[in-house]
Amino acid sequence: MGEITSLIEDVQKDKDQFAKLEQAMEPLINKYMRKLYKDDKDDVYAELILALWEAVTKLKYVENDGQCLRFLEKALQNKFYELYRSSRKKHDNQFASEMEMIDITVYEENKFIDIIIEEDLKQILKKYKGMKYKIYKDILGGELSDYKIAKKYNITRQYVHRLRKQLYLELRERYFDIKK
Repeated sequence: MGEITSLIEDVQKDKDQFAKLEQAMEPLINKYMRKLYKDDKDDVYAELILALWEAVTKLKYVENDGQCLRFLEKALQNKFYELYRSSRKKHDNQFASEMEMIDITVYEENKFIDIIIEEDLKQILKKYKGMKYKIYKDILGGELSDYKIAKKYNITRQYVHRLRKQLYLELRERYFDIKK
């Protein structure tokens, strides 16, 4: 019998000998702990030690070192895969929820900016009365072309274009400090 098989037999007879087996399997346990870097190391270590303990208690036939070592290695590997799947699921969901929060924040920010712009445009429109007010309102609505606005109010397209240009220059002056 080899070293591992004698350790396993000792553990099966005396549970206090498990520390020696744990020490012998330490490099493999550390390997799997490093791969699960996003999780708490103490929790991962405890889970892997528990998997090692379960494997030793389930082991019925202790014949040679290679067989026993392969059985223990496979038990730790299976536990690692289980922990990895749960970790991946947890961290992917966490990332998705963080991205969702960022999207909501950006949407709320854009909504706030839209409200500010709308209020500013209302302030600009308050300066005008009558036909100019109606035309500017249609221009700022952005849905009608110069031709359609001209047809709606029975005026020339050139007049609508001139008012659009004046409004554009006023907005440029007001918001970008660009004067012609």
